[in-house]
Amino acid sequence: MTAPPSRLSPTAGLLNAMCRLYIRRAIPFIAIQEKARDEALNVNHRLRTARDFADTEAAGYIDRDYLEKTDD
Repeated sequence: MTAPPSRLSPTAGLLNAMCRLYIRRAIPFIAIQEKARDEALNVNHRLRTARDFADTEAAGYIDRDYLEKTDD
């Protein structure tokens, strides 16, 4: 017993073609969005690190005496 040949309706073919077109055109936009997201995450990380450092310094946990020593 053989399966009958599969034949798509014209509407299904159009839908498949539209999906392929969308995917082909969306790839560059997805890359742009991923780059923007990565930049936002990097900015967030830098700001969070700076805030943590400032809080630590304000609390007096960072000792900078060794940096400010002068050889007299």
